[in-house]
Amino acid sequence: MTTTFLSKPQQVALQQALFSSKLLNSEIVTSDNPPSQKQQAYGRIAVMLYRFNLQKIKWPSFLKTAINTASNECSWLTREIIRCQQSYKAQPNDALIIEQNAFFSGIFSEELAYIDALLGTEAQPG
Repeated sequence: MTTTFLSKPQQVALQQALFSSKLLNSEIVTSDNPPSQKQQAYGRIAVMLYRFNLQKIKWPSFLKTAINTASNECSWLTREIIRCQQSYKAQPNDALIIEQNAFFSGIFSEELAYIDALLGTEAQPG
């Protein structure tokens, strides 16, 4: 496993989100400190972003679900996602999707790197 800047609870939250979305067959990391609701929300959003990058979900679906996921846990992130959703509704196009995806990929860069490393490790024969 590569070096990560994510805490054990953040890793657990990501693995739970990967497992529930059927991208991961089993959880690998455990923690004595369970992930907070905010960490779980971030994990679910990062996995949705990863799934968008795999072309398994559409951008409007990502935005809508991300708003619902973040709304109770992180107000600044909710505001940013709503801003992106409003921009997309006003002028839906591929260039805007690419720009917004880059923005969210920057916010979730550690989570996405962890997912890539984790799924890459799981895919290799033991």
